[in-house]
Amino acid sequence: MTAVYSILFFLFGSLLASFIQLVAYRLPHKETLLGRSYCPNCHVDLRFIDVLPIIGYLINKGKCHFCHEKISISYLITELIGGFLFVISYLLIGFELELIVALIMILVLLAESLSDINQMIVIDKLWMIGIIPIIIVRIIQGSFTDYLISSLVMFGLLFLILFLGKLYAKKEVLGGGDVKLYLFIGFVLLLPESFLSLFLASIFGVIFATARKKAKSSYLPLVPFIFLGVLVSYFFGSALIQWYLSLLGM
Repeated sequence: MTAVYSILFFLFGSLLASFIQLVAYRLPHKETLLGRSYCPNCHVDLRFIDVLPIIGYLINKGKCHFCHEKISISYLITELIGGFLFVISYLLIGFELELIVALIMILVLLAESLSDINQMIVIDKLWMIGIIPIIIVRIIQGSFTDYLISSLVMFGLLFLILFLGKLYAKKEVLGGGDVKLYLFIGFVLLLPESFLSLFLASIFGVIFATARKKAKSSYLPLVPFIFLGVLVSYFFGSALIQWYLSLLGM
């Protein structure tokens, strides 16, 4: 049954990832989420088969069925990422209440990553909606206070960094959206794992920026690296922290 459930979670994850792409595109453009999907080039409404996750892209060979304009492979990659992350969450957590937290975290941070990459903004509506069921889960688990502390401490720390950056460096060292996003992340991760996620995000960002070799003034979306840091910290953070402490003899 594990294989069957894994397939179902993959399909479910890729389907929601496909929808998340629509959300990340339409909300910043103030478009309704209820309208049918359309080609951004010819604006013709897509057929049902065109919007099927992964299958639609492969059947149309990466092009619009109507105008034959090339479709970015990022759509396919996002759907695959959503599917695989849902499967990983199921395999590592199982049918536990915590699985709800993992799936919501993936969807929210995936959408925010796409928005940051394409629109250079963090959509506050998304994480504010996503945090509600997570808070309910934390209350049921009896761990609300611990996660509230994590949320407030991380927000306060990043807000302080943002403030000092403006005061002394005369520029934004962090985006305000990135700071607010940690109110959400704090309810996903406890305080040690939250610190770890920020540390890992910084490392991933520096590695990417160095490899890209672009000008210092070029925009570097931070949310995708925060997402990656949160994923590693959420699934493996406790083990990484224990391993590090053991190296220190603690």
